[in-house]
Amino acid sequence: MYRNLKFALNSAWQSFWRNLAVSLAAVLSITLILILGGVNLLVGHAFSQVLDGFREKVSVISINVADDTPLQSVYSLQDQLKVDPRVAGVRFITKEQALDAFRHDPNNAVLAAQLDGNPLDAKIEVRVRNLSDVASIDTLARQWSGVDPTNPTNYQGDFVNRMLQLSQWLGYAGAGLLVILVIVSVVIVMNTIRTAVYHRRKEIEVMKLVGATEWFVRGPFVIEGVMTGLIAASIALLLLVIAYPPAVQQFKNDIAFIPLSYDPAFLSSLARDLLLGGALMGAVGSYIGVRRYVRI
Repeated sequence: MYRNLKFALNSAWQSFWRNLAVSLAAVLSITLILILGGVNLLVGHAFSQVLDGFREKVSVISINVADDTPLQSVYSLQDQLKVDPRVAGVRFITKEQALDAFRHDPNNAVLAAQLDGNPLDAKIEVRVRNLSDVASIDTLARQWSGVDPTNPTNYQGDFVNRMLQLSQWLGYAGAGLLVILVIVSVVIVMNTIRTAVYHRRKEIEVMKLVGATEWFVRGPFVIEGVMTGLIAASIALLLLVIAYPPAVQQFKNDIAFIPLSYDPAFLSSLARDLLLGGALMGAVGSYIGVRRYVRI
C-alpha cells in the first residue's frame, strides 16, 4: 500500500513537471475561476452582512401608543405579545424615555433644541423571530384600541418584502454561478489530464499488459489533478486574502451608510471551501479525463 502510494505521488509529480506548460496553463485557468468563485463567496457574505444589518432593524416594529391610552391597556397588549410564538421580545418605552433617546441622538441635535414640550408618542417595541412575521404583527397592532390612529406603527411593508426577495434571489444567483464555475474547472482539469495521458499512452499500455490494476494506473493522474487544483486554490486564496481588507475599506469610504465590515473569521471558511473545492475539481476532472484511456 505504501509502495503504491509512493509510486503514485512520484508519478504525479513527474508528470506535472514533464508537461509543465500544460500544467501551468491549467493552474492559471483554474486560479482565475477560483478567484471568481472566491469573489462570489465574498460578495455573497458582504451582502449577507448588509442584509443582516437591515434585517436587524426592520425586525423590530414600533407600535405608537395614543396619549390617552390607559397603562392597563398597554400592559395587556404587552402580555399578549409576550406569549405570541412569533415574538422574540417586547419593550415598553414611555414618552419621557423616547424624548431622552431622541435628544441623545447626534443626528437630531438641531431639531431637539427646537422642541417645545414632548410631541413624541410612547411606544411598544416588538422584536419578531422571523422577518416574514412583521406584517402580521403590524396588522395586530393596528387593530389595538390604544394605538395612535395618525401614526400607528413604523412598518415599511415594501422595504421588508423587497429585502426578502433580494435575499432569495442573491442565494439563487450565487449558487448558479458557483455551479457554472465548477463545471468549467472540471472541464479544464479533464482536458489537462487527457493531454498528460496522451503523452504517456505507451507507458500505460505496457503497465496494463503486465497486469497493473485500473486504480494503479489511474492513481497518479488523479493525484496530479488534485495537485493542480490545490496549487490553483492556494494562489487564488492568497490573492483574495490580500485584496479583501482594502476592498472593504474602500467600500466603506465610498458608501459609509451601508453596514459592511471586514470579517477575518470568514477567511477560514473561505480557505476551506477553496482548497476543498480545488482538490475535488481536480480529482473529478482527472478521473473523467483518464477513464477512457485506462479502459482501453
